[in-house]
Amino acid sequence: MDFEQAVEKAPPGWRHFTVDDIARLPPFVRAHELARIPPGEQGERVVQALFWTLVYHLEPDRWDELARSEPIHPELIDTLPRGVRVGLDVGAGSGRLTQHLVTRCDHVVAVEPSAGLRSVLSRRLPRVDAVSAWAEALPIADRSVQLTAACGAFGPDMAILDEMRRVTAPGGVIALVSPEEPEWFEAQGWQRVTAPAMPAPEHPAWIDDFFGPPDPPRELVMLRV
Repeated sequence: MDFEQAVEKAPPGWRHFTVDDIARLPPFVRAHELARIPPGEQGERVVQALFWTLVYHLEPDRWDELARSEPIHPELIDTLPRGVRVGLDVGAGSGRLTQHLVTRCDHVVAVEPSAGLRSVLSRRLPRVDAVSAWAEALPIADRSVQLTAACGAFGPDMAILDEMRRVTAPGGVIALVSPEEPEWFEAQGWQRVTAPAMPAPEHPAWIDDFFGPPDPPRELVMLRV
């Protein structure tokens, strides 16, 4: 998502944060994210563009509660391969997708730069190898993963997609749940699965006020390498 899209799509909860909160981000996160802000931008527009970063790193419990209110459609999970030796969840968050990968893979690595979200994931899924890294620089050996997956994190970002291809073994699968611009992937030859819409589970009213109405993921794109 580019800067203008991020500003336009910022949920109502962006007003919960201020420019001062950007300074509270871990230095490596702040440097990474501010590098994506166009020169001359400042004030509220930067806060809007960094909304999700601020939630992930400063208030991970809010994200975790949203994720639990937006479970992945079972039809998408059923489409993922089984009997996988090594699975990788990129941008794993608190483990919404990871919890399903552990039932399909002998070993799972979860890459997540937010320390707070990694902590939640590790408490819930102690057998998962949770590591801190960015998606465009995965600390994973070439062609070592049979299933590389992500949920709600990425679109047609070539640096990230190239990294996913690099780490995925020949014959392996790259699977993106709820990607940005799924039609782009479909046009590039990725298999696209669209499940029927399903209602969100019962959840606190503040979630609608802060994030907008929950929208459980129901899109999947897959590519065999």
